[in-house]
Amino acid sequence: MVWLGAVRAPSIAFLVAAGCIATSACGGGGGHIKNLPLQWQGVEAPPRASGSVGRALSVAPLAFGLRDLRESPAAVGRYADDGFVVQTTDNVGQYCTDRIGAILVGAGAHLEPGAPTTLEIELLDYYVVEGGSFEGTVRMRTTLRRGADAVWTKTYAGASKRWGRTHNPENFNEALSNSLAEATQQLLRDEEFAKTLGEPPPTGPMLQPGSAPRRPGSSGG
Repeated sequence: MVWLGAVRAPSIAFLVAAGCIATSACGGGGGHIKNLPLQWQGVEAPPRASGSVGRALSVAPLAFGLRDLRESPAAVGRYADDGFVVQTTDNVGQYCTDRIGAILVGAGAHLEPGAPTTLEIELLDYYVVEGGSFEGTVRMRTTLRRGADAVWTKTYAGASKRWGRTHNPENFNEALSNSLAEATQQLLRDEEFAKTLGEPPPTGPMLQPGSAPRRPGSSGG
């Protein structure tokens, strides 16, 4: 599980990796992409929360963590014609944690490790298939926990289809970025998520069915 320990400046995801300066290293010259530095590209507008989700996010601190459950953590795509697998040396789990964390903060969330309510995300798919186009897919399972108890869970899938030059790293990153943005947008507009997040955690012992609360000074006998 990768936890967002501190809010990071969103601009961190826009830094261009030094290894991508030479197009041969990234495959920008039309050859096979040996390593894809992950970059946030091509998203026209950041995901926005609905009014109810925004209000729920702003009410109380929220802990946030992401776990990469994909079978091959380095694989982020493949070519449909020959099956070549595009990989990255970047930490996909940390990258997605930073990106989603920045989006949550932008939507009004107060992310604090150790908060009583936790949003856990499990990354199930994160890849692009390049054929006649660049088709991205991101799938993530989200769970809200209060303490150790899961109180809500749902899976979201984001997709993106881009056109562009063959074996181009920018097209891969645009498809991945827009797919992740779409999946996160679905979360930020989910009324069930807003309702569950906005429910206050229990503050005392649960009453047994048929019982009544005791009045101050009552012995109960």
